Amino acid sequence: MEQKDFFLLALQQIHDFPFTRCNASRFITPELGFVRSVEGMDEIAESILIPGRPYRLTEGRIVYIQSGYIRARINLREVTVSGGQLIVSSPGAVLEFEEMPANMDVTMLAFTDDFMEGWQKEPLLHAYLQGGLFFAVDLDEKERKRLEVFLDLIWEVLHDEPFPRDTVRSLISALFRQIEVFYHRDAAVARQEHTRQEEIFNRFLKLVNRYAVHERNITFYADELYLSPRYLSTLIKQVSGRTVMDWVNAAVVQEAKLQLRHTDKLVYQIADDLNFPNASFFCKFFRRITGKTPHAYRDED
Repeated sequence: MEQKDFFLLALQQIHDFPFTRCNASRFITPELGFVRSVEGMDEIAESILIPGRPYRLTEGRIVYIQSGYIRARINLREVTVSGGQLIVSSPGAVLEFEEMPANMDVTMLAFTDDFMEGWQKEPLLHAYLQGGLFFAVDLDEKERKRLEVFLDLIWEVLHDEPFPRDTVRSLISALFRQIEVFYHRDAAVARQEHTRQEEIFNRFLKLVNRYAVHERNITFYADELYLSPRYLSTLIKQVSGRTVMDWVNAAVVQEAKLQLRHTDKLVYQIADDLNFPNASFFCKFFRRITGKTPHAYRDED
């Protein structure tokens, strides 16, 4: 079945977009992309970064927010990131933009798994490539300057001739070692602020993002977390204001939206992929959650 739109937000697709791939603010190849600034990328942003439309990242992203803010949903979680924050998201994350003001600017690095193949990987880099990793770190002024030194050096080396593949890979590995320092410092502060209930909720969301298409029973998630179904239901409601099944249904709808928007699959095929007994049952479920039929959602501009 052919894709009819950007289902996977991939370097290869951005590379193939009809615009200048390498200039003073960006360096984009099928296996590595470095964007120093999104200024001047309005055309591609308007074409693929459409608010309310989900995408799955083929490669992960390391994003440094220079100015403004981004409001988005990443793996079901609503986040707002602003100037001075560093975001790390593994390959495979599902991203849905909600708001990006005109004054927003970012520096972004992405690379394929194959680019780092055979290279020694720092623990955080290994976890990043394995998938399921997402975090945002608040950087103080000293940390921002340190990060900018790393990014400036990578940018400079990228333009050496011939392309210094091993040097770039070494610098990426070193960058992840530095990010790990930022992350552990920030995580230590977060641990002091987060309750045990919030930690369980975070683990629950990871499970939902991974298994919801196949597992829609509260008992499954309770067992995975070594909790009783009743206790898990109470905890999730207290922490998030939503029920266990609200989160599970949201993950299923997210996957349905991805397939409706970005593939030519028929509704009954999507229903089968998502483990519904038939297309009618899927359509009723989708309309109950979104207020729209699958066909109406697919036909929206």
